[in-house]
Amino acid sequence: MTKSELIAEIQNNLGDASKADAEKALSAVLASIKTAVKKAGKTVKVSDKAAKDAVAVQLVGFGTFSVTRRNARTGINPLTKAPLKIKASKAIKFKPGAGLKEQL
Repeated sequence: MTKSELIAEIQNNLGDASKADAEKALSAVLASIKTAVKKAGKTVKVSDKAAKDAVAVQLVGFGTFSVTRRNARTGINPLTKAPLKIKASKAIKFKPGAGLKEQL
């Protein structure tokens, strides 16, 4: 599903809403999730090996967005096959909730 298809689905679910209203609603939700993830990301330190995941957004029945730490590791350059160091970093993780899993 593309963003425009999602906007059309939101518009359909809202009934009498315009396409612009549906797009504003989607943009507001996505902006709120991005803000929460950014805020949670500030609590996870890349250098802290014992760091726990920081929950950014938890939508019961849908899923949880969280920020997690990825350890530094050795990778392989696919072109030269030479080993290279990959720095520790932060990543966004999504864990689907039971309600979303039931839809499969």
